Amino acid sequence: MANATATSDKAHVKIDGAAEKVHEAVDRAAAVAGSSEERLTQLADELREHADKLAQSAKSRSEAVTSAVGDYTRENPTKSIGIAFLLGAVLAFLFRK
Repeated sequence: MANATATSDKAHVKIDGAAEKVHEAVDRAAAVAGSSEERLTQLADELREHADKLAQSAKSRSEAVTSAVGDYTRENPTKSIGIAFLLGAVLAFLFRK
């Protein structure tokens, strides 16, 4: 019976801790909600600008890699076919199992 009480006490402690964390999160959310609409709009604009910069960076890197692979393939067509064949054989072997 003492073991059940100890287990129950541990559960209550965990629940109390979780409830405290939830209350803290609610308080933080209320503080954010209490912020002015102008500040939230400014933050959204900053996030949008940052996302646009990341997207542009990823696009330019992707174009650079695509260009490099295309150049290599044009300069070394036989090697490219051999690499593609070996890669396909390895993948087929791995997925077969």
